[in-house]
Amino acid sequence: MLTIGRFADATGLTVKALRHYERINLLRPAHVDPDTGYRYYDASQVEAAVAIRRLRALEMPLEEIGQLLAADATTFAERLAAHGYRVGSEAHDKQMLLLELAALVEAGDAPLVFELREEPELRLAALIRQLHQDEVGSGIETMTQTVRAWLRERGQEAVGPATALYRSGDQEDWHIVEAGWPVDAAVAGDERIAVRSYEAATAASYLYAGDLAQLHTVAQRFIAAVLGQGLRICQPIRIVFLADDEARLVWPVSADEPPAG
Repeated sequence: MLTIGRFADATGLTVKALRHYERINLLRPAHVDPDTGYRYYDASQVEAAVAIRRLRALEMPLEEIGQLLAADATTFAERLAAHGYRVGSEAHDKQMLLLELAALVEAGDAPLVFELREEPELRLAALIRQLHQDEVGSGIETMTQTVRAWLRERGQEAVGPATALYRSGDQEDWHIVEAGWPVDAAVAGDERIAVRSYEAATAASYLYAGDLAQLHTVAQRFIAAVLGQGLRICQPIRIVFLADDEARLVWPVSADEPPAG
């Protein structure tokens, strides 16, 4: 049996991380002394702990790690491959965002002031399209209208304002846009409309009021401000359309500690 300190040394995890993983039932000690509260780990747990550390280094969420470690070999391989694809896509997104940040720095724009707030889980019924920057406004309008009609055909309603998520496209000035409406758990997707869930998270947030045609410029300043703070991004940036002249920019960031090791 290894004390928590020795187990941390053996696995490359910090004691703080191990205590957190115990609290969320991801990796519990093999034994806790009832008198002293000292925690002891079995040597057989080292392999699982190292796997957790490596998966966190790949920015896999803790909830997904727990599911992955409990999966059979086939499911493990499939989920790991899917996460690898997602990490690769996000790396491309971040590279494009850094290029935009550099351009803004050269232009000398004053940093935009945002707030950090807790965002609930987002369950979004949406279409996904690759749109040129000049087509984003009209494209989102068409996509959200289509999704709203789909919901009404099924006798269901949105539970929040229209929302669009943005990822970088494969060319400059192109975006992969996922746009639609938040829905409750009773709504399931089909071959026409996908329903995806994005977990609750702390998010950088900025309320914009004005001409939505100018929102792209504001979004660039928002991106620069968030990246300039060194925050770790964990989900795509999104825009929540509150009114004809009001929208909230939301960018979920990682709230847990950086990966150990």
